[in-house]
Amino acid sequence: MIKTERGIIEIKGGLCETLADYKVITVTVRKVLEETIGKERAEEEMQKAMQLSRMSEEERDKYFEKEIAKKAERFAESIRKIIADRK
Repeated sequence: MIKTERGIIEIKGGLCETLADYKVITVTVRKVLEETIGKERAEEEMQKAMQLSRMSEEERDKYFEKEIAKKAERFAESIRKIIADRK
C-alpha cells in the first residue's frame, strides 16, 4: 500500500505489492498528465520526475534553486517589457 497525504508518504507491504502499487500510480499519473498537458509534455514531465528521483536531496535543492532563479528572471524580464511598452 502506498498512501500519500500533503507530502507525507506511507509505504506498507512487500516488494511485489509496493511495485504493483507504484506501477498503477505511474500509469494513472501519466494518463492524467496526457489528458491535461498533452502526450509530449507528459512524457517530458515523467522523465524529469524520474531524473529527480535519482538525485540526492542536495542535488534536488540545487536543481530547484536554479529553476526558481530562471523563472524569476523570466518574470522580471516580462515586467521590464511591460514597463518599456508603456513608455
